[in-house]
Amino acid sequence: MTSIGPPQTSQNSALLIPITIGIFVTVIASLAAYHFWPRGHRIGTMDLRAEESSLRVDLAAGDTLSFRFDVVTVGTASGYPDSSRGRTNAVHDELAASQLTVTLARAGVPDLSARCGAFDGKATTTSRSSDDVASSGLPLRCSLVAQATGEHTLTARVAWMPKDVRRATLEVRRQRAGD
Repeated sequence: MTSIGPPQTSQNSALLIPITIGIFVTVIASLAAYHFWPRGHRIGTMDLRAEESSLRVDLAAGDTLSFRFDVVTVGTASGYPDSSRGRTNAVHDELAASQLTVTLARAGVPDLSARCGAFDGKATTTSRSSDDVASSGLPLRCSLVAQATGEHTLTARVAWMPKDVRRATLEVRRQRAGD
């Protein structure tokens, strides 16, 4: 005679919960990485404190250039709130009001330009003292698509709203056509 043991569903249910949580966390992490991770490969940086920054880039027709601030440091010695959060929010508001203009030029082809705000609500920000706020990894909502193959000159300038921009490095990324 065979004995019927207790059903095994309790062990299966106990395993199902951690597996479901693991799948959920993986999906959320993948979506976050896709949303925050910059597209393409880094091809150079530009110092935006200079009067006119330029970078020579070799592109194929259809390649897309995207941009993000590698780092922006704004001095906050006077005229900013006393709290770290208040200073950070004030700097982010000023960066959002600042306008970045990027232009792609190549002989024989009309220039392409794009303009966007210098802050889009996403950044890693530190405020180690009351003297400055540093933000890094700021993705920007402007991009350019090359119309012709060959060497191009990319220029960038910013109409800054913060009065004391101490450091501003623009990262340029290229996503190949068809990628």
